[in-house]
Amino acid sequence: MTAPSTIDVIVPIYNAYEDVVTCIASVRRHTRPERYRLILIDDKSPDPRIGAYLESLREEHDAGMLIVRNERNLGFVGTVNHGMGLSAENDVVLLNSDTIVTPGWLDKLRRCAGADPQIGTITPFSNNAEICSFPVFCQNNDLAGLPDIELINQAMEMAALPSYPDIPTAVGFCMYIRRALLRKIGFFDAETFGLGYGEENDFCMRAIKAGYRNVLCDDTFVAHTGSRSFDQKKQALIEANTRLLVAKHPHYPEQVHRFIAADPLQPLRKLAGTMLRILQEPGMHGVLHILHSRQGGTESHIRDLMRAETRHYRHYLLIVQENQWLLEDGNGEPWLLYELHRGEDEPWADLLNALCATLRVSLCHVHHISGARNGLLIALAGLRIPYGITLHDSYLACPTVTLLNPSGEYCGGVSDTAACQRCVDAQTLYRGIRIADWREEHRALVARAAFLIAPSRSVADTFRTYYPDTTVQIIPHGTETEALRKGSPDGMCSVLLLPHDQREVVGVLGAIGPVKGARRLERLVARTKARKAPLRWVLIGYTDHQYQPWQDKEKTLTIHGAYDKGALAALVEHYRIRLMVFPAAGPESFSYTLSETWALGCPALVPPIGALGERVSETGAGWLMEDWQNEDRIIDQILAICAPENAEAFAQRRARAASVTLPTLGDMAEATVAVYADRLASLAPTHLACGTPLPMARLLAAAEAEKRSAPTTDLQGWKHTLLRRLLHVALRIRHTRAGHWLYRQIPVQVQQRLKAYLVA
Repeated sequence: MTAPSTIDVIVPIYNAYEDVVTCIASVRRHTRPERYRLILIDDKSPDPRIGAYLESLREEHDAGMLIVRNERNLGFVGTVNHGMGLSAENDVVLLNSDTIVTPGWLDKLRRCAGADPQIGTITPFSNNAEICSFPVFCQNNDLAGLPDIELINQAMEMAALPSYPDIPTAVGFCMYIRRALLRKIGFFDAETFGLGYGEENDFCMRAIKAGYRNVLCDDTFVAHTGSRSFDQKKQALIEANTRLLVAKHPHYPEQVHRFIAADPLQPLRKLAGTMLRILQEPGMHGVLHILHSRQGGTESHIRDLMRAETRHYRHYLLIVQENQWLLEDGNGEPWLLYELHRGEDEPWADLLNALCATLRVSLCHVHHISGARNGLLIALAGLRIPYGITLHDSYLACPTVTLLNPSGEYCGGVSDTAACQRCVDAQTLYRGIRIADWREEHRALVARAAFLIAPSRSVADTFRTYYPDTTVQIIPHGTETEALRKGSPDGMCSVLLLPHDQREVVGVLGAIGPVKGARRLERLVARTKARKAPLRWVLIGYTDHQYQPWQDKEKTLTIHGAYDKGALAALVEHYRIRLMVFPAAGPESFSYTLSETWALGCPALVPPIGALGERVSETGAGWLMEDWQNEDRIIDQILAICAPENAEAFAQRRARAASVTLPTLGDMAEATVAVYADRLASLAPTHLACGTPLPMARLLAAAEAEKRSAPTTDLQGWKHTLLRRLLHVALRIRHTRAGHWLYRQIPVQVQQRLKAYLVA
């Protein structure tokens, strides 16, 4: 359909002098004169400045401007009805005098009207427009806290297809109305709605009944400072006219509430938000962090880094599980989520390059590739911008990740290919992998990397055992320890009770799976019971078999369950824990829980391997296990450490624990930024371009897919119980071949939500 040639832009005016001047100036600056007629109607404003201002405009003799003064005050509805009656042919835009339009606004509304003859009313996005509000839905977003409105408008243009989605009602601050609709259903109902409020909602309900659509012009932003001329009367008008509106259209509240609950405009706002964040810092490089689909310390580290480093780079997180790519825009609050799906025949490198081009990413930071190893190796080999790698474990050297042998014991970092092949062949999950090929493929990945980072010297040393000619920079993981030391403001947390006796309480901290020592903890508890040793074990956290709070009948083992870090100090005090034990079966790469232990002033007993052994040896803030693979010897050592005769030595280690200088998130971010800057400084701008961006339609579909895939965990009764039982069964078979296959079939976001549900 052809868009109308001339549009009447009707601005009803009643006082609010500063707003009126700003509004009219923006219309004249951002609207092509030949496309519209500006109709200014003064509803007998008592402010003399209004009359003087309009008279000054009249003296310009602008043929495209019509200035009208009502002989008596008609109110908003009567005034706009008068304006709409000044032409029998033109479409109209009703524009509040407290709005500020942006470049191209009317042309975009015109284009929207031309897209479908059944479009009856059109509303743009605004900061203060109820269901059309941006960035926060159904809220008055104060302009003072937003970026420049022309930047927001540009972001809308970048993000929009446009799609012109249906909305239940227009919002009257800026409302385009087709003349054909006015001819069919008439003007606003002045008799019912008087001075105003509810008239546009009634009009839109009538439009729907007449077969017309109310739509959002999703590539346009018009600022709205607020209905200042209605300040004193607005609440009374709202209450009275809402009753009248519902009387005329009983289903109106239900339609609006259903729309608000579904929030179909969320993907549009999300995509515009991502584009706006790019535009706000046009010279800032983007960094894409790439991760496998598993939660844990690696994901926590990335999120900490992204939140700590906001001054120098934009940051995005890409979680990859085969063809499911979950993207998070971490540049502001809230983080914005997108769920991309790679087509079966779509080249991996093409999709990764297009994503980087869309987000204006200059550098990829690879943290783990296990969720889609083969595809990501291809993608990174064809990446047109540099990438670097953080070594969070030994995955690039060994598919077991943890260097545990078939018996669940640490292999010691053996690098002999024949021995490693025998070990891999003996483990069902990894059988069929050729270890020589594995390392050669990763050798090429490492050779192309712009940087290699490790959180501890032990990780770097182990890595160089397999890849000798590499340079690895050590950047310890940062933590925020002040909140741990201060504790939660309300100090409230649920706890389990222990007998008040002379038994020493030994703590274990965190989420404990096989690698972190879940089976060893079970054996330590069993030997404690068998020997009737005067010890109690308290796990502040959970195991891979027991997520919920639990105690055995002797209360030798207490599993507290998931905890809030702000409550950790109170929990340690409640359970009377003086010593933390780390029963790890293999080497840890850093250990956040060791940092938390020291922040609370507790010394630690750790295996003499990995980052645990390295950190305790460097600080003296604990003890190394004398025979870390013998549970009885570990128990003997604990009893000796806690014995009264060794109280002075214990106090010394405790003092060292309390005085350890722990790297902060700021320290970690600053060191990482230095690595980024060093690499990017050596590249010409042409080496930072990835090619053709993703079509906006695809990114919008990704925003919609993320919204659709969010599962609910609001379960009751037998459904709640059944789901928990099924999840526990799934956990028990997780490390079998069948469990591994099942795990990879579950969408990444569903995995994350189910894990959060399980520990809630």
